[in-house]
Order: sequence, then structure tokens, then C-alpha cells
Amino acid sequence: SLEGTRWVVLSACDSGLGDSRAYEGAFGLRRAFRLAGARSVIMSLWQVDDSATAEWMTALYKARLRDGLSTIESMAAAQRETLAARRLASLDTHPYWWAGFIAAGDWR
Repeated sequence: SLEGTRWVVLSACDSGLGDSRAYEGAFGLRRAFRLAGARSVIMSLWQVDDSATAEWMTALYKARLRDGLSTIESMAAAQRETLAARRLASLDTHPYWWAGFIAAGDWR
């Protein structure tokens, strides 16, 4: 049981995807963790880049653990920080690099 677990973070590629079944919804890791009691599941929607993911995850945890932001605020801060760092380094700023993660469940 994962009752009381605030966050489950899945940084692997396509971790937010699942099979769609008629009248049942999406089957996948998101559903499994939520049914097990996790309050929030953060996962990717596509084949995320390893280095961009590491940067995004570092910013996510900093926002949550150091700054005490909510789930949704932490995710937005991670997106902003990753995008700003890419702009500063004159790297590609397409959303592929900074917008590949979503949260399901309690966004607070």
C-alpha cells in the first residue's frame, strides 16, 4: 500500500501513457499508483531526453523541498527554470525539452 505517499515520480520515458480500455479508462502506471494510494503521480508523456529530465527533476525537487511549493507550483517552477536555462545557453526551447511531464491526482 502507498497510502500517505505524497509523490510518486516516474522520470522514465512514456511513463504517463497507458492502454485505453472501453469503459475502464487508461490502464498503466498512473492508475496503478493512484489505486495503491499515492496522492500524486508525476510522469512523462513522451520519450524525454535524459539530460533535460535530470535538469527538470533537480528544479522540481528544489521547488518542492527547499521552497515548499505545491505539486503544480513545483512543476511550473521546474518548467520555467529549465526553459530559462536553455535560453541562457542558446539551446533549443521547444516544449519537448521542458514540458514532457504531467501530474495526476492531488496537485496541491
